[in-house]
Amino acid sequence: MKKALFFIVLIAGVLLSDAVAQSASAGSIKKVSAKDVKAMIDNSTGAMIVNFWATWCGPCIREIPWFDSIMTAKNSPAKLVLVSLDYKSEYSKLAAFVKKRGYKGEILYLNETDPEQYIPIIEPKWKGAIPASIFVNNPTKYYQVFNEQIPKQRFEMELEKLQAASR
Repeated sequence: MKKALFFIVLIAGVLLSDAVAQSASAGSIKKVSAKDVKAMIDNSTGAMIVNFWATWCGPCIREIPWFDSIMTAKNSPAKLVLVSLDYKSEYSKLAAFVKKRGYKGEILYLNETDPEQYIPIIEPKWKGAIPASIFVNNPTKYYQVFNEQIPKQRFEMELEKLQAASR
C-alpha cells in the first residue's frame, strides 16, 4: 500500500513539474498585437522576413526549415521573425513545439483572435491564408508579400533579392 501511494505521489510530482516547465517555457514566447507586428515591420532597419504560421499548418511547418537552412547556409544578415497564429488554447505548447523542431528565428505569438481585425492592420495585401510572408528592407524600400508557401528554390531567389536590395 505504501509503495502504491509512493508511486502515485511520484507520478503526480513528475506530471506537475512537466506542466510547470511547459508553462514557464510558453511564457518565453512573447505575445504581441497586430499593431506591434505592424510597428516592427514599419520600423525595421534592415532586411527582415516576417512569416505567419501555425503548428497545425502543414505547409507552414514544411517551409520554416527551408528558411532556417538556407539563411544559415548563405550566412544571411536578414532577420527571420516567425509569428504564430495558433489558437489561444495551444499557446502553452508552442515553445515545446518550436524547441523540438529547432526553429532559429525569433518566435512571436499573435495574441489576437479576429483575422478581420488584425489582417488589415498588419498588411492589407495579405489574404489571410497561411503560410504568408512579408519580406521587407525599409532602407532600400524593398517590400514583398507572399500569400502562400514559398518553395525552397523560390525562397532562395527571394532572399537574394531581399539582400541585394541592401548591397
